[in-house]
Amino acid sequence: MPQTRAALTRRRVLLAAATELARYGYAGTSLTRIASQAGVTVGALTFHFRCKPTLARGVYEEGAAATRTAVERALGRSRLPLQNVIDLTHEVARLLRSDITVQAASRLSRDAACTGYDWHRLWLGEVERLADTAQGRGDLGESCTAELLCCLVVCMLARFDAPPVHASASLHEDLEALTQLWCLALGPVAARRSPALLPGGSPQG
Repeated sequence: MPQTRAALTRRRVLLAAATELARYGYAGTSLTRIASQAGVTVGALTFHFRCKPTLARGVYEEGAAATRTAVERALGRSRLPLQNVIDLTHEVARLLRSDITVQAASRLSRDAACTGYDWHRLWLGEVERLADTAQGRGDLGESCTAELLCCLVVCMLARFDAPPVHASASLHEDLEALTQLWCLALGPVAARRSPALLPGGSPQG
C-alpha cells in the first residue's frame, strides 16, 4: 500500500509538472505551483524529483516514450513510405492535442537553450528517412523532393505544436483539417503512378 500511494503521488506530480511546463516553458515553471496543483508539499515533490532539471527530465522521458510508441504504431500500418509519412503526421498530431507529457516534451525542446532536449527529432528523423526512401523509389512528384516533403510535414504539424494559437475547438476538427491538407498536397507530392494513398491515414488495427 505505501508503494502504491507513493507511485500515485509521483504520477500526480509528473502530470502537474507536464501541465506547468507545457504552459509556461522551462524557465517559467515553478515547483511551488506544481506542488500546489499536485496537492502535495514542496518537500514531498522533491522527495520524488530532487530538482527542476530532474523533474523536467522525468516529464520529457514520459512524452518521448509515448512518441516512440506512436511512431512505431504508424510505421506498422503500411508498406508505402509516403503513406507512412501521412500516418505519422496523424499520430503526432493526436499526441500533441491529447497527451500533456508530449506537449511538455515539445515545449521543453523549443526551450532547448535551457534543456538541450530535441523531441522533434523522434519523429522528424523518421519522416526524413521515409521521404528519402520515397524519393529513391520514384514515389514523389516531379516538383517534390524529400526535403520539400519534410518541410511540408513540419508546416502541417505547426498548428498542433502551438495549440493555444492555432488549434480548433476539437481534436476531430483538427485531424479533419490535417486530412484536407493532405488531400490538397498529394497531387504535387505523389508521383502520378503512385499507388492510392489515404490522406486520413491508414485504418488502425
